[in-house]
Amino acid sequence: MIGLTRSVFAAGICVALAACAGTQLEQARGVTPTGADFDRALYDGYLDLAADEYAEGDYADSDFFALRAIDAAGGGTVDPDTLSNRDLPEDGVAELGPARQRLVSALSATASGKAPRRAARAQVMFDCWMQEKEENFQPEDIAACRDAYLRTIEAVEAAVTPAPRPAPQPAARPAPATPAPAPAPAPTPVPRAYLVFFDFDDSGLKPEAQQIVGTAATNADTGNIRRISVVGHADRAGTDAYNDRLSLRRAETVRDALIAFGYPAARINIAARGEADPLVPTPDGVREPQNRRVEINFQ
Repeated sequence: MIGLTRSVFAAGICVALAACAGTQLEQARGVTPTGADFDRALYDGYLDLAADEYAEGDYADSDFFALRAIDAAGGGTVDPDTLSNRDLPEDGVAELGPARQRLVSALSATASGKAPRRAARAQVMFDCWMQEKEENFQPEDIAACRDAYLRTIEAVEAAVTPAPRPAPQPAARPAPATPAPAPAPAPTPVPRAYLVFFDFDDSGLKPEAQQIVGTAATNADTGNIRRISVVGHADRAGTDAYNDRLSLRRAETVRDALIAFGYPAARINIAARGEADPLVPTPDGVREPQNRRVEINFQ
């Protein structure tokens, strides 16, 4: 829920646009982003928040995030939400004040240009944290937004921190002329397919699987990948219906991990194949570790 100040603000916008609460989400979905990578990533992130709040019946906050998405799509300046716009509890002000200053400092250090997607993710998760802290009745949601912000802002700060200057070296005699160096080889393309394996009858990520998902997210950012396909699979132990559900849970787990690593949710497609497409063909009822997997493919 948003406070009285934001409620009056949202009501004024509603009158100006001749619309009612909850109607801005569809308008935002119909917008085509035209700004830089940072603006496009802000658009994706705020659109996801607007959809989540709409699904929970919080139409005022859904409209607020949808309008932020529309502004970002047009390349306009969309700053992190201010503490005065929210009716925050005292402990929320103590936490969120320094967190906002940290975010503003990173953005001022050209984070939007050096790490546009992660900078946008940090801003969206900060606004999510603010909104959830104002409601202050869903501790798991508060923690999820806060933790995603803290993970992402660390990566943003690392991207904008200048490397230390090397110590000055004494002047050296001119070296004899040497042939011009050969052109540097073209950068190696990032891998476009990844396999994430699971334990029997389980949809949780093991440490090595978490590392693979992190590598995929990093390479997607490096390679400017616009869309990722995530497909879950199961082995042939168990019924078809159960394996369909299990493979979907595995795909959802990998999707959520990609989002936590900073890849936009709106650009991830998920699917579940159950036991229909085994990596290693087996008779029905056989447990096969390589068939308990999720395939990540860059599109």
